Amino acid sequence: MDGFKLEKFPGAKPAYQQIMEFFEKQIKSGRMKPGQKLPAERDLAGDLHTARGTVKKAYEELVRRRLIEAAPGRGSFVAPERTSPAESRKDKALRLIDELIDELARLKFSAHDIRIFFDLRLLGREDDLQNLNVAAVDCNPETLSIIERQFQIIPRVNMAKFLVDDLLEDPQGAERLQNFDLVLTTTTHFGEVLERFPGLKAKLVQVAMAPTRNSIIALARLTPSQKIGVVCESRRFLEIVLDHLKAFDVPGSAVAPLFWSELDRLGAFIAGLDAVIIPAGYSLQRDREHLAALQEFTERGGTIIPFDYQIERGSLLNVEERLRTLLDEGPRSL
Repeated sequence: MDGFKLEKFPGAKPAYQQIMEFFEKQIKSGRMKPGQKLPAERDLAGDLHTARGTVKKAYEELVRRRLIEAAPGRGSFVAPERTSPAESRKDKALRLIDELIDELARLKFSAHDIRIFFDLRLLGREDDLQNLNVAAVDCNPETLSIIERQFQIIPRVNMAKFLVDDLLEDPQGAERLQNFDLVLTTTTHFGEVLERFPGLKAKLVQVAMAPTRNSIIALARLTPSQKIGVVCESRRFLEIVLDHLKAFDVPGSAVAPLFWSELDRLGAFIAGLDAVIIPAGYSLQRDREHLAALQEFTERGGTIIPFDYQIERGSLLNVEERLRTLLDEGPRSL
């Protein structure tokens, strides 16, 4: 196997994919000739210190790509050279999609995350999608930042963020929103925004937000006996986190808050904690003192938990439908 070894460090590709790619390179480069026999699954698994099923999966993928042929009772052999393409356009497309999904999964993205990436990126490929202006409205800056981050992967979409209280109290609130193509607000505030600005009904879209699977798993691992802190920008976001902690029997009275305006106290704040929850996308590394305090915190076993939200699938589909309706209506006069 020319010294081939499986990479097993954190973040390495799946073992079956490494095996498959090794043989693919060997065959396509001509180092392995048509008719040449591949190692037996059991033998190769032993040499690579992996499961036989892993080797079997790699061989099955090579068969699907028509690079090798499996002969029952005899083994697997490099396939004869073909004058026609080794795989159809459809097979190639499916292979590329599988490889991309494997890579995204290796980067710890969930199936929901991957669907959103595909949906929004495809939407951004619409030729007529240019300079689309979207407003996001919610009660806390953390959720607004999360919504903005999810829509950043759509090219040529300009997003502005508004705190709902600022708009509702502003006599010119409707005028501030009138030049946007869409106004997104969370389900919690849809009713009051619509009541305050009935003229926005045609462009107002409600989106349901939910914590990501990874965030829920991380919170579920916390125990009431641990010392937990929350670093956040707004009191409303703190309340959201506390509500979710209650579901795992962690009382709000046991959680210490630190607001972004007080971040200069970060070192003293985390000194006695076991876990710190922060909004996803926020960084606590403001300066060298913060970095040193965070390193000491993690070295003694402290955990930093990013609390991340995502737009639920149904809401995202609704937003896509509204955006495509705008495209069908043609150029907009703002």
